[in-house]
Amino acid sequence: MYDQLVSLLQRQVAALDAVESRLRALELLLAADEQRFLGEAMHELEQASERLAALELGRALVLSSAGLSVDAAASELEADIDEDTVGLFRDVVERLRAATARVGDARERAYAALRPGTEDLRQRLAATEAYAGV
Repeated sequence: MYDQLVSLLQRQVAALDAVESRLRALELLLAADEQRFLGEAMHELEQASERLAALELGRALVLSSAGLSVDAAASELEADIDEDTVGLFRDVVERLRAATARVGDARERAYAALRPGTEDLRQRLAATEAYAGV
């Protein structure tokens, strides 16, 4: 069971890397004011996020089928892992934590890049309302 969990966590790290990459692309498109590519970038981000969600569900199923809590902390799980797998488990958990932190940072940067655009859009809509006499 723990080898399945380690494999699944490794795929989660890769999925988080993909989400981070898509967020970075979105950030760059916003910074370059490349509106025409934003729809595709958002679609790719949604796909990467859906893959990550599916892997999270898989993780919960693996833990549940083993009779473990789906909310179990890594330190709780580590106590029951055989010594051949514990090193791999620790490594992938650290990589998962780092990838999660990078995604959080990338999300914040994307939000920051998005804010000026949303303000500009709000101002354009307000101007349209003013011109239309609304």
